[in-house]
Amino acid sequence: MRQGAGHSFPKAGAPSRANFLSIPLGPRLVFPFGLVRRIVQHMALIESMHAAELRYIEQLQAFLGRGLSIPMQIISLFASEAFVIAVVPAIYWCVHRKKGAELGLLVLGSAFVNLWTKQLFAWPRPYEIIPSLGLAKESTYGMPSGHSQLSVVFWAYAVQFLPKKWRIPVLIGCPLLIGFSRVYLGVHFPSDVLGGYLVGAVFFSLFSLFGTGIEQSLQKFGWRVRVLIAAALSFVMNLLLPADTMISGAFLGAAIGFAFASRNIPIETEGPVMQKVVRYLVGIASTGVVYFALKFASGPLNALSGGSQAQLIRFVRYAIVGAWVSYATPFLFLTLKLAKREA
Repeated sequence: MRQGAGHSFPKAGAPSRANFLSIPLGPRLVFPFGLVRRIVQHMALIESMHAAELRYIEQLQAFLGRGLSIPMQIISLFASEAFVIAVVPAIYWCVHRKKGAELGLLVLGSAFVNLWTKQLFAWPRPYEIIPSLGLAKESTYGMPSGHSQLSVVFWAYAVQFLPKKWRIPVLIGCPLLIGFSRVYLGVHFPSDVLGGYLVGAVFFSLFSLFGTGIEQSLQKFGWRVRVLIAAALSFVMNLLLPADTMISGAFLGAAIGFAFASRNIPIETEGPVMQKVVRYLVGIASTGVVYFALKFASGPLNALSGGSQAQLIRFVRYAIVGAWVSYATPFLFLTLKLAKREA
Protein backbone atom coordinates (compact mmCIF):
# COMPACT_ATOMS: atom_id res chain seq x y z
CA MET A 1 0.00 0.00 0.00
CA ARG A 2 1.23 3.45 -0.86
CA GLN A 3 1.11 5.99 1.91
CA GLY A 4 0.06 9.61 1.71
CA ALA A 5 -0.68 12.09 4.47
CA GLY A 6 -0.54 9.20 6.92
CA HIS A 7 -3.37 7.37 5.13
CA SER A 8 -3.40 4.28 2.94
CA PHE A 9 -4.10 4.44 -0.76
CA PRO A 10 -4.85 1.37 -2.88
CA LYS A 11 -2.30 0.01 -5.29
CA ALA A 12 -2.91 0.77 -8.92
CA GLY A 13 -3.95 -2.81 -9.68
CA ALA A 14 -6.01 -3.44 -6.56
CA PRO A 15 -9.79 -3.67 -6.90
CA SER A 16 -11.04 -0.31 -5.65
CA ARG A 17 -12.99 2.76 -6.67
CA ALA A 18 -9.75 4.21 -8.05
CA ASN A 19 -9.02 1.20 -10.26
CA PHE A 20 -8.30 2.44 -13.77
CA LEU A 21 -7.74 -0.98 -15.30
CA SER A 22 -11.40 -1.44 -16.26
CA ILE A 23 -12.89 1.84 -17.37
CA PRO A 24 -16.51 1.32 -18.48
CA LEU A 25 -17.51 2.92 -21.76
CA GLY A 26 -20.59 0.76 -22.17
CA PRO A 27 -21.20 -2.91 -22.89
CA ARG A 28 -17.91 -4.67 -23.72
CA LEU A 29 -16.03 -1.44 -24.45
CA VAL A 30 -12.68 -0.65 -22.79
CA PHE A 31 -9.80 1.72 -23.40
CA PRO A 32 -6.84 0.42 -25.45
CA PHE A 33 -4.32 -1.30 -23.17
CA GLY A 34 -1.55 1.18 -23.97
CA LEU A 35 -3.66 4.11 -22.83
CA VAL A 36 -4.68 2.27 -19.66
CA ARG A 37 -1.03 1.53 -18.92
CA ARG A 38 -0.12 5.20 -19.29
CA ILE A 39 -2.96 6.15 -16.94
CA VAL A 40 -1.79 3.63 -14.37
CA GLN A 41 1.72 5.10 -14.57
CA HIS A 42 0.25 8.37 -13.36
CA MET A 43 -1.43 6.80 -10.34
CA ALA A 44 1.44 7.76 -8.04
CA LEU A 45 1.07 11.40 -9.09
CA ILE A 46 -2.68 11.27 -8.50
CA GLU A 47 -2.21 9.67 -5.08
CA SER A 48 0.31 12.35 -4.16
CA MET A 49 -2.07 15.08 -5.31
CA HIS A 50 -4.95 13.57 -3.33
CA ALA A 51 -2.74 13.27 -0.24
CA ALA A 52 -1.98 17.01 -0.39
CA GLU A 53 -5.66 17.78 -0.96
CA LEU A 54 -6.66 15.63 2.02
CA ARG A 55 -4.35 17.66 4.23
CA TYR A 56 -5.95 20.85 2.88
CA ILE A 57 -9.49 19.61 3.62
CA GLU A 58 -8.46 18.57 7.14
CA GLN A 59 -6.97 22.01 7.75
CA LEU A 60 -10.01 23.74 6.24
CA GLN A 61 -12.45 21.89 8.46
CA ALA A 62 -10.24 22.44 11.50
CA PHE A 63 -9.94 26.19 10.78
CA LEU A 64 -13.65 26.81 10.08
CA GLY A 65 -14.98 24.20 12.47
CA ARG A 66 -17.83 21.87 11.73
CA GLY A 67 -20.57 24.32 12.63
CA LEU A 68 -20.86 25.39 8.99
CA SER A 69 -22.00 21.95 7.87
CA ILE A 70 -25.69 22.88 7.52
CA PRO A 71 -25.06 26.26 5.79
CA MET A 72 -22.71 24.57 3.34
CA GLN A 73 -25.27 21.87 2.60
CA ILE A 74 -27.81 24.61 1.91
CA ILE A 75 -25.38 26.25 -0.51
CA SER A 76 -24.88 22.89 -2.24
CA LEU A 77 -28.64 22.68 -2.78
CA PHE A 78 -28.37 25.45 -5.37
CA ALA A 79 -26.75 22.98 -7.76
CA SER A 80 -28.64 19.87 -6.74
CA GLU A 81 -31.18 17.63 -8.44
CA ALA A 82 -33.92 19.08 -6.19
CA PHE A 83 -32.99 22.62 -7.24
CA VAL A 84 -33.16 21.72 -10.92
CA ILE A 85 -36.50 19.95 -10.50
CA ALA A 86 -37.90 23.04 -8.76
CA VAL A 87 -36.48 25.77 -11.01
CA VAL A 88 -36.32 24.45 -14.58
CA PRO A 89 -40.06 23.65 -14.78
CA ALA A 90 -40.78 27.12 -13.33
CA ILE A 91 -38.92 28.68 -16.25
CA TYR A 92 -40.64 26.39 -18.76
CA TRP A 93 -44.14 26.93 -17.37
CA CYS A 94 -44.00 30.53 -16.19
CA VAL A 95 -41.12 32.48 -17.78
CA HIS A 96 -40.21 31.35 -21.30
CA ARG A 97 -41.44 28.09 -22.81
CA LYS A 98 -38.74 27.60 -25.45
CA LYS A 99 -35.85 28.64 -23.23
CA GLY A 100 -37.15 26.54 -20.37
CA ALA A 101 -37.25 23.50 -22.65
CA GLU A 102 -33.76 24.28 -23.92
CA LEU A 103 -32.41 24.63 -20.38
CA GLY A 104 -34.05 21.37 -19.33
CA LEU A 105 -32.40 19.39 -22.11
CA LEU A 106 -29.11 21.20 -21.53
CA VAL A 107 -29.10 20.25 -17.84
CA LEU A 108 -29.99 16.62 -18.61
CA GLY A 109 -27.22 16.44 -21.21
CA SER A 110 -24.73 17.90 -18.75
CA ALA A 111 -25.81 15.44 -16.04
CA PHE A 112 -25.25 12.52 -18.39
CA VAL A 113 -21.80 13.76 -19.38
CA ASN A 114 -20.94 14.16 -15.70
CA LEU A 115 -22.00 10.64 -14.70
CA TRP A 116 -20.24 9.10 -17.69
CA THR A 117 -17.05 11.05 -16.98
CA LYS A 118 -17.17 9.94 -13.35
CA GLN A 119 -17.17 6.34 -14.59
CA LEU A 120 -14.12 7.06 -16.75
CA PHE A 121 -12.08 8.46 -13.87
CA ALA A 122 -13.58 6.33 -11.06
CA TRP A 123 -11.85 8.53 -8.48
CA PRO A 124 -12.77 8.16 -4.79
CA ARG A 125 -14.19 10.89 -2.62
CA PRO A 126 -12.20 12.32 0.32
CA TYR A 127 -14.39 10.73 3.00
CA GLU A 128 -13.87 7.30 1.43
CA ILE A 129 -10.19 7.64 2.31
CA ILE A 130 -10.64 9.47 5.61
CA PRO A 131 -14.21 8.77 6.85
CA SER A 132 -14.06 11.54 9.46
CA LEU A 133 -13.96 14.16 6.68
CA GLY A 134 -17.42 13.25 5.44
CA LEU A 135 -19.92 15.91 6.52
CA ALA A 136 -22.20 14.66 3.73
CA LYS A 137 -22.42 11.50 1.61
CA GLU A 138 -22.84 10.78 -2.08
CA SER A 139 -23.41 7.56 -4.01
CA THR A 140 -21.27 8.23 -7.11
CA TYR A 141 -17.58 8.68 -7.90
CA GLY A 142 -15.92 12.02 -7.26
CA MET A 143 -14.27 13.36 -10.43
CA PRO A 144 -15.63 15.66 -11.84
CA SER A 145 -17.86 17.36 -9.29
CA GLY A 146 -21.44 17.22 -10.55
CA HIS A 147 -22.53 20.17 -8.41
CA SER A 148 -19.66 22.31 -9.71
CA GLN A 149 -20.33 21.32 -13.31
CA LEU A 150 -24.05 21.97 -13.01
CA SER A 151 -23.45 25.33 -11.33
CA VAL A 152 -21.45 26.47 -14.35
CA VAL A 153 -23.88 25.12 -16.97
CA PHE A 154 -27.06 26.19 -15.21
CA TRP A 155 -26.03 29.68 -14.20
CA ALA A 156 -24.25 30.41 -17.49
CA TYR A 157 -27.63 29.91 -19.15
CA ALA A 158 -29.98 31.17 -16.42
CA VAL A 159 -28.29 34.53 -15.78
CA GLN A 160 -30.15 35.88 -18.82
CA PHE A 161 -33.32 35.87 -16.69
CA LEU A 162 -31.70 38.05 -13.99
CA PRO A 163 -31.24 41.83 -13.93
CA LYS A 164 -28.03 42.81 -15.71
CA LYS A 165 -26.36 44.11 -12.55
CA TRP A 166 -26.65 40.66 -10.96
CA ARG A 167 -25.45 38.55 -13.86
CA ILE A 168 -21.67 38.67 -13.43
CA PRO A 169 -21.73 38.36 -9.61
CA VAL A 170 -24.09 35.36 -9.82
CA LEU A 171 -22.20 33.73 -12.69
CA ILE A 172 -18.93 33.93 -10.76
CA GLY A 173 -20.13 33.76 -7.17
CA CYS A 174 -22.52 30.80 -7.33
CA PRO A 175 -20.07 28.28 -8.83
CA LEU A 176 -17.31 29.42 -6.45
CA LEU A 177 -19.53 29.10 -3.38
CA ILE A 178 -20.90 25.76 -4.47
CA GLY A 179 -17.44 24.39 -5.26
CA PHE A 180 -16.12 25.58 -1.90
CA SER A 181 -19.06 23.97 -0.09
CA ARG A 182 -18.34 20.62 -1.74
CA VAL A 183 -14.72 20.69 -0.59
CA TYR A 184 -15.64 21.77 2.95
CA LEU A 185 -18.19 18.96 3.23
CA GLY A 186 -15.49 16.44 2.36
CA VAL A 187 -17.35 15.05 -0.65
CA HIS A 188 -14.89 16.39 -3.23
CA PHE A 189 -11.21 17.07 -3.65
CA PRO A 190 -10.38 20.57 -4.97
CA SER A 191 -9.28 18.86 -8.20
CA ASP A 192 -12.77 17.36 -8.54
CA VAL A 193 -14.26 20.84 -8.31
CA LEU A 194 -11.83 22.27 -10.87
CA GLY A 195 -12.62 19.32 -13.13
CA GLY A 196 -16.33 20.09 -12.78
CA TYR A 197 -15.75 23.72 -13.71
CA LEU A 198 -13.72 22.68 -16.75
CA VAL A 199 -16.20 20.09 -18.04
CA GLY A 200 -19.09 22.48 -17.44
CA ALA A 201 -17.35 25.33 -19.24
CA VAL A 202 -16.47 23.14 -22.23
CA PHE A 203 -19.98 21.68 -22.37
CA PHE A 204 -21.65 25.10 -22.27
CA SER A 205 -19.17 26.53 -24.79
CA LEU A 206 -20.03 23.76 -27.24
CA PHE A 207 -23.71 24.48 -26.70
CA SER A 208 -23.15 28.20 -27.27
CA LEU A 209 -21.24 27.53 -30.49
CA PHE A 210 -23.47 24.90 -32.06
CA GLY A 211 -26.78 24.88 -30.17
CA THR A 212 -28.54 27.55 -32.23
CA GLY A 213 -27.46 26.03 -35.55
CA ILE A 214 -28.60 22.56 -34.50
CA GLU A 215 -31.96 23.91 -33.34
CA GLN A 216 -32.52 25.75 -36.61
CA SER A 217 -31.70 22.60 -38.57
CA LEU A 218 -34.10 20.52 -36.49
CA GLN A 219 -36.87 23.07 -37.04
CA LYS A 220 -36.54 22.58 -40.79
CA PHE A 221 -36.98 18.80 -40.52
CA GLY A 222 -40.04 18.91 -38.28
CA TRP A 223 -41.19 17.10 -35.18
CA ARG A 224 -40.77 13.55 -36.53
CA VAL A 225 -37.03 13.98 -36.95
CA ARG A 226 -36.80 15.56 -33.50
CA VAL A 227 -38.49 12.53 -31.96
CA LEU A 228 -36.21 10.14 -33.83
CA ILE A 229 -33.11 12.06 -32.76
CA ALA A 230 -34.30 12.10 -29.13
CA ALA A 231 -34.79 8.32 -29.27
CA ALA A 232 -31.36 7.81 -30.85
CA LEU A 233 -29.62 9.98 -28.25
CA SER A 234 -31.43 8.16 -25.45
CA PHE A 235 -30.30 4.83 -26.91
CA VAL A 236 -26.69 6.05 -27.02
CA MET A 237 -26.96 7.19 -23.40
CA ASN A 238 -28.15 3.73 -22.39
CA LEU A 239 -25.34 2.13 -24.39
CA LEU A 240 -22.66 4.25 -22.74
CA LEU A 241 -24.13 4.21 -19.24
CA PRO A 242 -26.23 1.05 -18.88
CA ALA A 243 -26.04 1.01 -15.08
CA ASP A 244 -28.09 4.21 -14.70
CA THR A 245 -31.09 4.73 -16.98
CA MET A 246 -32.63 7.63 -15.07
CA ILE A 247 -31.13 10.41 -17.18
CA SER A 248 -31.66 8.66 -20.52
CA GLY A 249 -35.31 8.01 -19.62
CA ALA A 250 -35.93 11.58 -18.45
CA PHE A 251 -34.21 12.92 -21.55
CA LEU A 252 -36.34 10.82 -23.91
CA GLY A 253 -39.61 11.72 -22.20
CA ALA A 254 -38.78 15.41 -21.92
CA ALA A 255 -37.44 15.77 -25.46
CA ILE A 256 -40.45 14.06 -27.04
CA GLY A 257 -42.81 15.98 -24.75
CA PHE A 258 -41.20 19.30 -25.68
CA ALA A 259 -41.50 18.47 -29.38
CA PHE A 260 -45.19 17.57 -29.16
CA ALA A 261 -46.02 20.46 -26.83
CA SER A 262 -44.41 22.93 -29.22
CA ARG A 263 -46.42 21.46 -32.08
CA ASN A 264 -49.80 20.83 -30.46
CA ILE A 265 -50.20 22.89 -27.26
CA PRO A 266 -47.72 25.78 -27.12
CA ILE A 267 -48.72 27.79 -24.06
CA GLU A 268 -48.15 31.45 -23.31
CA THR A 269 -46.06 31.90 -20.19
CA GLU A 270 -47.29 35.46 -19.68
CA GLY A 271 -50.09 36.24 -17.26
CA PRO A 272 -50.86 37.69 -13.83
CA VAL A 273 -48.38 36.83 -11.10
CA MET A 274 -50.97 34.98 -9.04
CA GLN A 275 -51.94 32.88 -12.05
CA LYS A 276 -48.30 31.96 -12.54
CA VAL A 277 -47.96 31.00 -8.88
CA VAL A 278 -51.03 28.75 -9.07
CA ARG A 279 -49.82 27.30 -12.37
CA TYR A 280 -46.46 26.44 -10.86
CA LEU A 281 -47.96 24.93 -7.72
CA VAL A 282 -50.38 22.81 -9.76
CA GLY A 283 -47.53 21.67 -12.03
CA ILE A 284 -45.17 20.77 -9.19
CA ALA A 285 -47.89 19.07 -7.15
CA SER A 286 -49.11 16.98 -10.09
CA THR A 287 -45.55 16.06 -11.03
CA GLY A 288 -44.92 14.96 -7.44
CA VAL A 289 -48.03 12.77 -7.50
CA VAL A 290 -46.93 11.13 -10.76
CA TYR A 291 -43.36 10.66 -9.53
CA PHE A 292 -44.29 9.01 -6.24
CA ALA A 293 -47.05 6.90 -7.80
CA LEU A 294 -44.57 5.51 -10.32
CA LYS A 295 -41.95 5.03 -7.61
CA PHE A 296 -44.48 3.08 -5.52
CA ALA A 297 -45.48 0.98 -8.53
CA SER A 298 -41.89 0.18 -9.47
CA GLY A 299 -41.45 -1.94 -6.32
CA PRO A 300 -44.05 -4.58 -7.23
CA LEU A 301 -42.96 -4.52 -10.87
CA ASN A 302 -39.35 -5.18 -9.87
CA ALA A 303 -40.53 -8.00 -7.62
CA LEU A 304 -42.52 -9.57 -10.47
CA SER A 305 -39.49 -9.45 -12.76
CA GLY A 306 -37.15 -10.75 -10.08
CA GLY A 307 -35.13 -7.54 -10.39
CA SER A 308 -33.96 -8.45 -13.90
CA GLN A 309 -35.82 -5.51 -15.47
CA ALA A 310 -34.99 -2.91 -12.84
CA GLN A 311 -33.16 -0.59 -15.21
CA LEU A 312 -35.88 -0.84 -17.86
CA ILE A 313 -38.55 -0.04 -15.27
CA ARG A 314 -36.46 2.90 -14.05
CA PHE A 315 -36.06 4.11 -17.63
CA VAL A 316 -39.81 4.01 -18.31
CA ARG A 317 -40.57 5.63 -14.98
CA TYR A 318 -38.39 8.67 -15.62
CA ALA A 319 -39.49 8.88 -19.26
CA ILE A 320 -43.07 9.24 -18.04
CA VAL A 321 -42.06 11.91 -15.51
CA GLY A 322 -40.18 13.80 -18.23
CA ALA A 323 -43.17 13.61 -20.55
CA TRP A 324 -45.49 14.74 -17.77
CA VAL A 325 -43.44 17.87 -17.06
CA SER A 326 -42.96 18.76 -20.73
CA TYR A 327 -46.34 17.85 -22.25
CA ALA A 328 -49.01 16.78 -19.75
CA THR A 329 -48.69 19.79 -17.45
CA PRO A 330 -49.13 22.36 -20.27
CA PHE A 331 -52.21 20.40 -21.33
CA LEU A 332 -53.41 20.51 -17.73
CA PHE A 333 -52.82 24.26 -17.56
CA LEU A 334 -54.92 24.81 -20.69
CA THR A 335 -57.69 22.57 -19.33
CA LEU A 336 -57.78 24.43 -16.00
CA LYS A 337 -57.50 27.80 -17.80
CA LEU A 338 -54.25 28.56 -16.01
CA ALA A 339 -52.59 29.38 -19.33
CA LYS A 340 -53.54 30.38 -22.84
CA ARG A 341 -52.46 28.80 -26.09
CA GLU A 342 -49.96 30.83 -28.08
CA ALA A 343 -51.58 32.75 -30.90
